[in-house]
Amino acid sequence: MKSILTAIILLFITTNIMAQKQKTFIYEITLFEQFRNSINWSEKEKNIQQEHIVYLDSLTKNGKIEIAGIVDQSLENQTGIIILSVDNYEQAKEIVLNDPSIKKGMMSARLKPINIYFRKEQ
Repeated sequence: MKSILTAIILLFITTNIMAQKQKTFIYEITLFEQFRNSINWSEKEKNIQQEHIVYLDSLTKNGKIEIAGIVDQSLENQTGIIILSVDNYEQAKEIVLNDPSIKKGMMSARLKPINIYFRKEQ
């Protein structure tokens, strides 16, 4: 009886831990064609990019961004990859839609869930 009770408690704890685990999403961003050459950037676009950086920095400090980087440093082929760790798809979508570079029409975005199977131990 004691071992059955222990098994039930362990199952309950494991289930609760799994339910609380955050979801992971890939958030891929790309500059629209007309912005792939910095010659085309006015002060407005430079300000949007600065707002974008500040926004991503705040998300990182708040624990929503696991990792972020740029695939190619040249503006012509540049793609940003951001790994989000959030509660659900709706929260991830809200993050994407509130990114100044998306909101103000400088970049396009793709959001996809990702199942992490291997992760470096912290």
